[in-house]
Amino acid sequence: MRARSRATREDALQLDLFAGPPRAVTVAPARREPESAEAPAVPPLAQLTLPPVPVVASPQDYRITDADRLGEGSLAQKARANLDALALLKRLDAEQRPATEAEQRVLVRYVGWGGLPQVFDPRNAAWAKPRAELQGMLTEAEFASARATTLNAHYTPPMIIRAMYALLERLGFQGGRVLEPACGLGHFLGLMPTSLRARSTFTAIEIDPVTARLAQRLYPGADLRPQPFEESRLADDFYDVAISNVPFGDYRPFDPRFRASHFLIHDYFFAAALTKVRPGGLVLFLTSKGTLDKADATLRAHL
Repeated sequence: MRARSRATREDALQLDLFAGPPRAVTVAPARREPESAEAPAVPPLAQLTLPPVPVVASPQDYRITDADRLGEGSLAQKARANLDALALLKRLDAEQRPATEAEQRVLVRYVGWGGLPQVFDPRNAAWAKPRAELQGMLTEAEFASARATTLNAHYTPPMIIRAMYALLERLGFQGGRVLEPACGLGHFLGLMPTSLRARSTFTAIEIDPVTARLAQRLYPGADLRPQPFEESRLADDFYDVAISNVPFGDYRPFDPRFRASHFLIHDYFFAAALTKVRPGGLVLFLTSKGTLDKADATLRAHL
């Protein structure tokens, strides 16, 4: 590759002076400040005391280990872990700085609200205190979005994610472009084997804005997009692998590409992911019963 030459300001001036007929150059006399009676003494450079330059470590993607004990604890303990993570996120946003590794260990304990719908039930007096604390942390729109995640925000146990990656490696995947279209907090990023992570790029999609902000603090090196999968602008036939625990339920996202089929949410993720994965690539999803064994053959025919 040829290096692109750059002319400095002095080079440009010299070239201009020698271009065309000679021109007169006027040099203005240097401006002098009036001399004071006693000029302040300037110490030699070696004697100057300079303030230390702060060293800020660049943020790193978090690596989940067994010590994190994800998903353990009672419902009250899980709710407390959620609230602690959100309080920390709010502080990080206010201070406009990345999370330290110790802070990431607090953020990764967030389990979402899929197993805690009672927090959002105003008739449940036993959960009034955590509900009030949560409402105090979130905007009205964020609180409504968090309440909506109770339908499918159930994070995948590490043993299942590790088994899915082991299967990918058995199928020959050694690294490449990876898509996670329903990433939640990002456990598929945090549990990706080190050898694969070093040879892969990761694009992750998360519909809930607060969960996406938490995931961005945990995995700053990933291309993480806070939006619904059906609204994401991703290249077709681009990714080597799509891997996820897809959402499931009795509702159908709108996507004009599948207007005729109008798939249920879990079926939709299979159909949409196929358009993003290259020929010969892999789609490996954890889904609910009924994706491939139902009477309606529309999805099977499409796949």
